[in-house]
Amino acid sequence: MSFKKRKVSPVQAVQAISTAKKTDESIISTIVAEFKDRTRKDIQKWRKAMTAAEHPTEPRWGLMQDLIDDMIVDGHVESVLLIRDAATLNHRFYVADITTGDQLDEQNLLLNKQWFYKFLEDCLDALVHKYNVIQLITEVDPITKEDKIKVITVPYRNVSIKDQRMYLEAYGDKYVNYMDAPNVIEINHRSKFGIINSIIPNIIWKRNAMQAWAEFSEKFGMPLITATTANRNDIKRIESMLRQLGEAAQAVMPHGTDIKIHDLANAGNPVNTYEKQIRLHDEQISKPIVGSATMTDTAGNRSQTEVHERTLDDKIATNDKRFISFIVNDQLFPVLQAMGLPFDNTKMKFVFDETEAMSLAAHWKMVNEASEKYDLDPEWVAKTFNLPIIGIKNTGNEPPKDNKKSPKAKGLFENFR
Repeated sequence: MSFKKRKVSPVQAVQAISTAKKTDESIISTIVAEFKDRTRKDIQKWRKAMTAAEHPTEPRWGLMQDLIDDMIVDGHVESVLLIRDAATLNHRFYVADITTGDQLDEQNLLLNKQWFYKFLEDCLDALVHKYNVIQLITEVDPITKEDKIKVITVPYRNVSIKDQRMYLEAYGDKYVNYMDAPNVIEINHRSKFGIINSIIPNIIWKRNAMQAWAEFSEKFGMPLITATTANRNDIKRIESMLRQLGEAAQAVMPHGTDIKIHDLANAGNPVNTYEKQIRLHDEQISKPIVGSATMTDTAGNRSQTEVHERTLDDKIATNDKRFISFIVNDQLFPVLQAMGLPFDNTKMKFVFDETEAMSLAAHWKMVNEASEKYDLDPEWVAKTFNLPIIGIKNTGNEPPKDNKKSPKAKGLFENFR
């Protein structure tokens, strides 16, 4: 398929991308394969990346996205990102009727699939990268021969979020308007460059400190050995013996040779010079992502860690879940409806189950106390607490009742006191 210089017309874009419905190809099939920038990053490259992304007429995100991809290749950064993602992804969700609040089994079954968890992960990736452009296509499962949904992510470096463009080459001139394609969802986080941007300098300085420490260890980790002699004819022989001394820790030297071992491994206190600097940057990296440094710090005590875990679960993760809920309800459901699936955001809504924030024991206590004043549905109690309720126990105070009728909640809870 040929593309004109500069902007491809909407008709051409739709024709090019709508073939995905017929051939199971996605919008990214038109993107040219390119190499990413894997060279060493510094503060100057970070500033250039922000300048390119902020360009008033031709914003380009290739430099910034290559920089972000390189920055997250760090053990500490990866761990705190996984912790934050898990605080949301490990939370149960469901689709409920807007009017009644009842859970909708058919819709829940359709979402409880691998593709939807991939979609949720892509939503959280938008926090780091500032944005994510996703296309949903249908393809035939090679095993079951049934249609299934596939989530396609447009490479971050090819996207210009301001103009809604997908460049065929990250730094080229040809592009299409990705919103002209069918079943495309644009996720745009409110941050200017993504939540990781503020800590990119810390990651760069941390890597510099680790590299400098490695060079220091290479130079001074093994003690420096010198020898002095008054016989110039013995210099070559002594040099050879010093090499052997470094490996075997013993040597036979000519008479009059003076040997000195210079232990510089602790010169300048490398722990304070390098290790403390690395720890400081790790702390700064943790705070904007998970809210504290103690959850990944071996020196943190239990009480502090538990407090900071509640900060993550009750504040940061709650905000992330609200962000995802808006995307699913306002963008994903209309796309699924257009694809012929039974979703309608005017009649149903996607929600995270907030009752999971309460422990099972606390939830049982609350329900037990409510049963003193209200009649509760035994089917709901059995399902919520996984209890094999088969009927109401007759305590002798009242005649037996038909199990099919809604019993008094007090009688139901007599079994568990």
